[in-house]
Amino acid sequence: MKQIITFVAAALLADFAVSAQPVPSITYVYTLALQDETFGPGTEVVILGTFVPESAGRDYTITAGGATTGINVAANGVFILATIPPTASPGPTNLIITYNGQPSNALPIKIAANAPEFTGGSVLINGEHAPPQFGPYLAFSDANSGNVISPTAPASPNEILKATVTGVGANVPPSVTPTVAVAGEKAQVVQTQSSGPGSVTIYFVVPKDAPAGIDAVMATVAGVASNTASLPVGTAPAVGLVLNGASFRSSGTVAAGSIVSIFGAGFGNHNDLAAFPSTTVDGLSVMFGSTAAPIFALAATGGQINVLVPDELGSSGTVDLTAHDAAGLSAGQTLNLVPAAPGIFYYADPLVPTRRNAVALMANTAWIAMPLSLAATLGLPTNCSQLSTASTCAKPASPGDFLQIYVTGLGKATANGSSSGAVLPTGTVAPASGNPLYKTVETPTVTIGGQSARVLFSGIAPGYAGLYQVDVQIPANVTAGNDVPVEITIGGNSDSATIAVQ
Repeated sequence: MKQIITFVAAALLADFAVSAQPVPSITYVYTLALQDETFGPGTEVVILGTFVPESAGRDYTITAGGATTGINVAANGVFILATIPPTASPGPTNLIITYNGQPSNALPIKIAANAPEFTGGSVLINGEHAPPQFGPYLAFSDANSGNVISPTAPASPNEILKATVTGVGANVPPSVTPTVAVAGEKAQVVQTQSSGPGSVTIYFVVPKDAPAGIDAVMATVAGVASNTASLPVGTAPAVGLVLNGASFRSSGTVAAGSIVSIFGAGFGNHNDLAAFPSTTVDGLSVMFGSTAAPIFALAATGGQINVLVPDELGSSGTVDLTAHDAAGLSAGQTLNLVPAAPGIFYYADPLVPTRRNAVALMANTAWIAMPLSLAATLGLPTNCSQLSTASTCAKPASPGDFLQIYVTGLGKATANGSSSGAVLPTGTVAPASGNPLYKTVETPTVTIGGQSARVLFSGIAPGYAGLYQVDVQIPANVTAGNDVPVEITIGGNSDSATIAVQ
């Protein structure tokens, strides 16, 4: 009898364990390379939701288009890296994640017959989709050595490279040879081979006259074009893109006294992330016309330089930006000078790719106005009332609260905001004491939740250069939400982000 009771008890416990099995939940899916919703058989994807963390993903499967396969990894309980089954049938379908026999909700997606993507050919930067000519430089490697092509190890003309394209499915005939274009010029494809279901590895020759710099590369498979990947070419410095240092947006315009981020190749092999006010780091300089720019940070291994646009440049006309070192001088990139080019610094949300949460502190504190969910994702405490005002914390703000919003590109700022006053000499910082305050000559217009907000101060943050601070009061009638829009307009240009208001 004891054995029978023990057996029944064990069976009941087993039933309970099955019924208590965590059920996975899916909220969103996007491609690893493009961060969009263009899926093909074999496309690498990121799936957001709630999952049991399991680095190997052994107990998970993904089903879509009538096919099922394993996953790569389920990390941190909030995302899964997987591949659309290579034998998935094209057309509208449901994506389902199954964990130990427990299926998730069904997420509707659409699978194309062929949707080629370079692996590693694009990236999100602070939550923004990277422009086509930019990227993490992970798509290509030397066919012989296997070394990854990067800003510190660029490709050379006539070099044979290899790259993997996913999302081509199982139905593309082996006889179909992909084509590759480098900077718009057709490259010689010397070999293609299957690199697994749904993907193909392409070997191609860098054209002999490929321009030095960051060259756009596109593959075409069975008449369908891939995403655009980035290929550093040459040894001398090459400038590929100039972005607002806060918003990471490109408009071809810059304002004197602002921070910009320059992306390219040939920036050396050493990093210096605290270079200001030096204008030459590891032999590398950035020039606006004939004026050297102070360098905030040189991330040579990532192909990025953050610099201060010299204050003496003025507010109209054009200026040529170049980078140079002992290996040579980059081609000039012509930029338009404007009175102001505002950009709001912001936090990206790994779980909400479209969110741009402003770096906005509640007045005289280190408490950030952001959703509790984002704070948890970033590992920030949310019990602000139990912390000192000097401790970093995050929570939604309230109507009537005063905020300090951090931006760049607000234009001319002088002692006490005098229109006839002098700007900060390039390479110096505003007095940390705040005496005097360097205020913007023009006061920006700020709206929060579509309502006009009262601006109490606009100027260079004391102790800094290029970093501006705008002090505002949240209107009393703002509607609460996790993504309340904040817009700052000055000099005819504007930028926007969001804050959380409770």
